[in-house]
Amino acid sequence: MSHKIRKYLLAPFIYTAALLLLFEEWLWNASKRVLARLPLIPFIARLESWIGNFSPYAALAIFILPTLLLLPVKILALLSITHGHPTLGLAIIVTAKVLGTALVARLYALTQKALLTLPWFVRCHDAVLRFKDRMIAQLRATQAWRHVEAGMATFTAARRNWWRGIKARWHGNGQGNRLMRLIKKYAARRRDRSG
Repeated sequence: MSHKIRKYLLAPFIYTAALLLLFEEWLWNASKRVLARLPLIPFIARLESWIGNFSPYAALAIFILPTLLLLPVKILALLSITHGHPTLGLAIIVTAKVLGTALVARLYALTQKALLTLPWFVRCHDAVLRFKDRMIAQLRATQAWRHVEAGMATFTAARRNWWRGIKARWHGNGQGNRLMRLIKKYAARRRDRSG
């Protein structure tokens, strides 16, 4: 009986943890893909090359910096919530989370080589990864996680089917070709006017 009660009491926390882990993983991967394009900008490429050549402790300082810079922002968000502005506070927290994760993901990619030369960092890094893997394995073993994964798979399949349907209708009706013809006609008129 107590096992069932505990299971029902813990279920909301497990669902929340599953959603947060999914969001965190998606955010990390998405930000890596987006920020990987930044080196195409010459200034960013030079800055990243400079950061990539930092000594281990300088790399550690630059890696920790976003966390320290976002702490006052999170305190500001909590103050907003306590002063009756929960929407603003939540928006600040979400924005800080998204930008912070993106920045940390990119900085980790740039400083990882230098950071992994510090033996104590390697020990901490490995311990954190082992803990995370253990927690994710426990989470994936739960029925709640299976429900979340099934829901995400259903959502992904529905989104893909919807997009395929849109593309099929667009191309099947000739609207895609019609739109391209209109764009080309508009561009030709603009050239004629300017020429």
